[in-house]
Amino acid sequence: MAVQDLRFVRWLIALAKNSPWLFIAAGLHLILAAVMSVMYVKHEMQKANETATEIAVSTRRDEAPQEIVQPPEELDRKKIPENEVQSELVTYEEETTFVPTEDEVPEDLYQDIGDPTGADDGSEAFTGGTAIGVGSGGHYGTGTPSAFASRRAATSNKSKKGRPPKGATVGTEEAVLEGLRWLIRHQNDDGSWGASTLAQHCDPAHPCIAPDAALDSSYDEGMTALALLAFLGQGISVGSKIEIVDTAMGKRHQAGEVVKKGIRWLMERQLEDGSFKDSRAFEQPENLTLSTMALCEAYGISKNRELKRPAQKALDYLIGAQKANPAGELWGWGLGSRRDLDEKHARGELDDATWVEQGQDVNLSITCWVVMALNSARVCQLEVPDDVLQGALAYGRSAATADALGQKAARAAEERFDYHTGRDAALGILIRTFVEKDLEDPYLGQAAEHIAGDVPRVSKDGLSVDFYYWYFATLALNQFDGPDSPRRGAGEFWEPWNEGLIESLIPLQDASKARDACSRGGWLAEARGNSRGRALYNTALNVLTLEVYYRYENVFGSAARDSSRRGG
Repeated sequence: MAVQDLRFVRWLIALAKNSPWLFIAAGLHLILAAVMSVMYVKHEMQKANETATEIAVSTRRDEAPQEIVQPPEELDRKKIPENEVQSELVTYEEETTFVPTEDEVPEDLYQDIGDPTGADDGSEAFTGGTAIGVGSGGHYGTGTPSAFASRRAATSNKSKKGRPPKGATVGTEEAVLEGLRWLIRHQNDDGSWGASTLAQHCDPAHPCIAPDAALDSSYDEGMTALALLAFLGQGISVGSKIEIVDTAMGKRHQAGEVVKKGIRWLMERQLEDGSFKDSRAFEQPENLTLSTMALCEAYGISKNRELKRPAQKALDYLIGAQKANPAGELWGWGLGSRRDLDEKHARGELDDATWVEQGQDVNLSITCWVVMALNSARVCQLEVPDDVLQGALAYGRSAATADALGQKAARAAEERFDYHTGRDAALGILIRTFVEKDLEDPYLGQAAEHIAGDVPRVSKDGLSVDFYYWYFATLALNQFDGPDSPRRGAGEFWEPWNEGLIESLIPLQDASKARDACSRGGWLAEARGNSRGRALYNTALNVLTLEVYYRYENVFGSAARDSSRRGG
């Protein structure tokens, strides 16, 4: 090291010893300068990046900016409404034609959303698809008006403003919505529905259903459950925040509360063994099968734990009522419970001959209702023993055979309406479908062909109307041959049936448009097999018919997907 360098170092050391504050100040200034330098460099780099980005996305001045087109929103027709979202149940046409305005106007609950009745100025009629055109099988805007979608489209006529939707809207069919409105209108204060109390909810001067002394409360459990199933078919269960506005009466209803009241009423009527008050040991099977379905589906949609135990209890009672064939194997269901018969026989209240006779008395219709209840329970992951289902299948195979197709059952002397031999064919399809799920079963095709030969129609005297047959056949054909079926050539039987159903069922619904018209939306005319429930039975069952697309997943389609996942 040079002498001068050494002297400089010694000088710095002496300075540090004599003036340390000077060194500290110098160090702090150096650190501050370094920090400021880093911040400056970072700022300049960020400006450079922003400039580069602006250059990359800018367009030439002689070019118009490119418009970004958003894809149209697809409506999921099968989606269950979300319980936590407040929304209003409206028709598909209302949802797609509602025109909002900026003007603040009082809400008019008598008008549909967008006032679809306000286009009486000769504008082009709205064109729609099928009457039950929901789910993946439905279609809209075909250019061919149907009886179902014949009303005018909504307009923005400021003299007739409709109601703006609150929250997300949920699309459904007009006939279904009007049917649900009618059911709400005729629900009792305690949550039940009853054929004998319908007239009490009408204007005494103009009741939609006249009081009938022949009707009593014997089937109130079954009729209440049937009405509830119509709401559950829309995915509306206890706790749902779906609103239904009754435009006939100008009232707003919380649909979830409607269902909750009905389910609560059923639960209060349930006994510890799972049956219901006044059910008399399966002598009124509608009360038990339908109530079980309602409890199971209410639990399945809501997952409310409070509903699981009553649903399983009702299910266990149905299982205990299953009868046995002469070989002692599980069989079908009929009037009377096998468990009850066994207990009476053990107590000596039934002799051997009567016990055997009644124990083997089974019925295809009752068995099919039970199978449908068991299917609902399985979907909801409740406990259903497989041997119970196999016994039902064995009975269904023996009672509904290809050789029996077309055979006419004995007709009661008082029965005025036409008998449709396709009834048993439809029941046979459904039992095999929900238990076995074998699309290759030759009986299914033979029975479907037989049903398609007797499509719904309304004769001049009205005696051809059979809502029971129409419901079960619609469900059976939709499963086997409908739009969601994996069957090759699907639609062969379904399409002519569906067309006949549209033309027959929808015009029978009351379409009164007057204010405070209690009858609007109901199916009020007498039909075959509805003596126990009359208009209540008709309306609830026909709503279920119109919900067939989205009420049940296609069994054969789901079975094929399950097999594919397993590598089968």
